[in-house]
Amino acid sequence: MSDLLSNLPIARKLFLASVIPALTVLLLSILTYRSVTTFSDDEGQLNDIYYSQRLASEYLRLVVDLETGFRGFVLTSQEHYLFPYRTAQDHVLNIGRTLEAQVSQQDDQRALITSVQQLVKQFIHEKEALIDAVKAEHTEEAREYIEEGKGRTLMLKIRQDMGRFEHLTQTALNTKLAKIAQDRDAMLMTILGGGLFALICMVAALHLIAHSITTPLARLASAVVTSDSNPIPQVPVMTRTDEIGHLSRVMRAMSAAIESHIAMVQQSEANLRQLNQDLAGSEAKYRSIVDHAPFGIFTTRGMTLVFSNRYNSLLAGLDPGEEKDPEAVRRAIHPEDRDRVIEEFAQAVAEGQPCEMVFRFLHADGTVRKVLSRRIPIRDQSGEVVMYQGFNVDITALDFMQTRLRRAERLATLGQVAAGIAHEIRNPLVGIGSTTSLLLDDTAADDARRPDLEVILQETKRLDRIVNQIIDYARPREVVAFAFDMAQLVHEVTKVLDEPLARKQATITLSAPSPPYMIQADRDQFKQVLLNVMQNAVEATPAGGSITVTMTPLARGLEPGLEVAVTDDGQGISPSHLQHVFEPFFTSGKPRGTGLGLAICRNILDAHGGDIALDSKPGCGTTVRIWAPLRQQPQRMQEEETHAGHDLRNG
Repeated sequence: MSDLLSNLPIARKLFLASVIPALTVLLLSILTYRSVTTFSDDEGQLNDIYYSQRLASEYLRLVVDLETGFRGFVLTSQEHYLFPYRTAQDHVLNIGRTLEAQVSQQDDQRALITSVQQLVKQFIHEKEALIDAVKAEHTEEAREYIEEGKGRTLMLKIRQDMGRFEHLTQTALNTKLAKIAQDRDAMLMTILGGGLFALICMVAALHLIAHSITTPLARLASAVVTSDSNPIPQVPVMTRTDEIGHLSRVMRAMSAAIESHIAMVQQSEANLRQLNQDLAGSEAKYRSIVDHAPFGIFTTRGMTLVFSNRYNSLLAGLDPGEEKDPEAVRRAIHPEDRDRVIEEFAQAVAEGQPCEMVFRFLHADGTVRKVLSRRIPIRDQSGEVVMYQGFNVDITALDFMQTRLRRAERLATLGQVAAGIAHEIRNPLVGIGSTTSLLLDDTAADDARRPDLEVILQETKRLDRIVNQIIDYARPREVVAFAFDMAQLVHEVTKVLDEPLARKQATITLSAPSPPYMIQADRDQFKQVLLNVMQNAVEATPAGGSITVTMTPLARGLEPGLEVAVTDDGQGISPSHLQHVFEPFFTSGKPRGTGLGLAICRNILDAHGGDIALDSKPGCGTTVRIWAPLRQQPQRMQEEETHAGHDLRNG
């Protein structure tokens, strides 16, 4: 039997394992069906008995209703008391026939019901005769019938017969219940016993078949266990003709093939290890070059940033040591440039084209870095764009140098113009002024020509001041820096403006919580800046207004500095004029101004490495912010001297 199972294919073994339980289950199903059928028949008969009991109860109740309705009519002679009587009369005979048909198989019960039916008919016949007599107004006989209890004998007989019928029905019910219990126990024993027998047959068959399968598999498993001394297992070849025997022969061939290829794998592993070492060295070198490159390098897949080197994070004002948020670099773009940058790059990605743009990064401390960004699509072999390689170059210094170069060119041009004006206009103005002064000295006070001469002299002096301001704007700034207290300088400028402040009844308030505010700069030039700015504030302030001067230590990047904010409550400057306030000869709201005051202030602050900016809204006043570093860098002072010497040498 064992050899037969060993050589039998596994599919047939499994089929054999299912045949025996299937036959057992079939036999069990037949026996169970017979038990269930018997049990169902018993339940049907039990229901018939219950139904017979209900009909008997209903039948007896209708007989009682006949008696009750009859008595009510006789005693009251009213028709509506006959309603229960007529209702019971209509149903009692029908229910009697139904009950007789229901127990037609039980002779003793059928005989009792037949007898009761005859008694009920006699009972109804007597009652009908008395009812007719009452209707004919002969109530004495009916009342005598009731008082003497003549109908009680029939009623008692009916009750006795129905009692015997109920007893027979209850006896049949008890007998049937006992039989149902026996049939139920037999059915349970059939199901449980047959199931246990089927389970035993199934377990025995599966055990034999599993033993014929698992025993050779266990031998194969123990044979293929490897060790350090024997990494390639020696699989034994089995003489079986089933799938396991075929598997042992295939595994033997595989073992030989593995043994022949293991040497090749070991050699390939050694080569791969060397390649990985070389690749790791190259990758480390590449990462070092990329991270320390003096420009930003980044990679995107579509619009998503997937790599950003150290310098690119510094350009965006982020900490390169922290974990990078892919969206942080995009959020660091200046809000005024962000939408344009995203839109242009999205269009380039959609078209698969290179992209070049200039935008600004806005740091958390307010520092702005201007960058030139180039983004190149990288394509795969099929020509599809897989990513974009980008480069960000910091052009802040270049842009600053270009701005200063343009200003220097304008200064050089203005210097030439100023020299020509000084040569062509100043000497005639001196002559005009001197001649006018002499004429005024020789003219009597009541002479009609004297007011004209005074106007000529006044306008000549005004032209002389304009020429001096032009020369002052075009003149190179030579910074002579030393330390001084900015708060004290503000007090000095306030004293100079006492007279115009008194005319307008205006006040200047200095907000400097912790003086002194020491700064290294050219004191005279800064005094000129403060005087120009504060004088503009006084002129813009309405009568009775106030001006606030606030000083705040403020660093820009790594360079400490000081910010002086001058705020007035005037009418403010319109946005269209605000962008031109630092341009030479531009003036707004000052009919006699030359438009050089703020331009001169910017030149002075540029020479000191500082900055000046205006915040203004119409109707809300104006704030001028002056920022300067606390110390002048020697290199910057040397550059200013070089530029000054160059400008002086070129006239």
